[in-house]
Amino acid sequence: KGWDDADARLVAVALAKHLARDPDGEAKELIKPLLQKLLSEFSGVVWPVLSQAIGSSDKLRSWKMQSALGDPYSFGDRKSPPILGLPEDVLFAWCHAQPEVGPAFVASVASVLAGNDADAPSQEFHPIIRRLLVEFGDREDVLRRIEQNMHSFGWMGSLTTYFALYKAPLKSLENHPRGPVRRWAKKMLTSIEHQISAARDDDDEQQAHWDV
Repeated sequence: KGWDDADARLVAVALAKHLARDPDGEAKELIKPLLQKLLSEFSGVVWPVLSQAIGSSDKLRSWKMQSALGDPYSFGDRKSPPILGLPEDVLFAWCHAQPEVGPAFVASVASVLAGNDADAPSQEFHPIIRRLLVEFGDREDVLRRIEQNMHSFGWMGSLTTYFALYKAPLKSLENHPRGPVRRWAKKMLTSIEHQISAARDDDDEQQAHWDV
């Protein structure tokens, strides 16, 4: 019944508290499909609970919240981590209020690319990542977490195709207003080229094995 229903708000809070208390428990798989709806329609009562767990001094619990709010290993052309259900202004207000925790967490769980379709005519960074680079691109932890996020993926087929998705988005950062972002993008482009080359060698080796 949505936000206007008092019982719905109580249920939303109860689910959020349950997940925050045990983000890797048996109920996670039941709650996670509801998270986008909870965050989009009940952010006022759900996000304070979940964000407190993210910023907890219990580092293991905070790390487990990444799994609950992210979607790193999906195989779809468009990732849909639950964190994207949270209104963008709420998300970035939290990042600015908690700069030592928020920006790096978002960099870990948000979709890096707008889409993962290798046949799409062009690729670009997801709007959340683009805004993160503009507002927090001078933070080394944010850039490091984006890089880690890029290397957490589910993929079928040659890895050359996967890594090639990032070439155009990284090249688009050549004139970024933040120097650290420009330097990071240049370094990442070099790294991506090396990984494409290594993946191509692996493909050739595997093909030679099958041809024997």
